[in-house]
Order: sequence, then C-alpha cells, then structure tokens
Amino acid sequence: MPQKAAGATKTPRLRLGRALRRRRLELGLTLVKLADRCDKAGVPVAHSHLSKLERGHYTPRPGLRLVLTELLGLDAEVFETEVPEAGGTP
Repeated sequence: MPQKAAGATKTPRLRLGRALRRRRLELGLTLVKLADRCDKAGVPVAHSHLSKLERGHYTPRPGLRLVLTELLGLDAEVFETEVPEAGGTP
C-alpha cells in the first residue's frame, strides 16, 4: 500500500487546530481553563468542543474565533486561511 507524502493530510482546519493548541499550551492553559475563559467572555463552549477544534474536526464559529483570537493573543490571520467545509460549527 503506498504511503502518503509527509504533510499530505494537513488540511487548513488541522493547521488551524495545531496553531490553537500550540498557543494554548504556550500560555499554560488547559482546555477546561480556556473553555471557562471563553464562557466568561460571553461565548460558552465545552472543553470537548475545543479539543475537536484543535484536532481539526470542526471550524470555529465567528464569535468563538474572535474570543479565541483575543484570549490566546493570536493574529486574526490565523483564521483567514481557513476554508469553510462541511462539518463546520454554526
């Protein structure tokens, strides 16, 4: 069976998820703590949903994108490469 080339499975959602995870860990936040901060910022989200975002299963909805940008100190451009796909969150 042929092997996939390195990086061949890196979709925009997966790259975004990895960027979110990397920054969250740099800040020393757990998924639960980040979910709590999102809730306090007015955008409730389950820590399990954040985990799915980090694994590239979903695309964050606009309100969550804004809050994650602010809480994680990310450049909004990290979301611009994201192409909406089936399975994204509302």
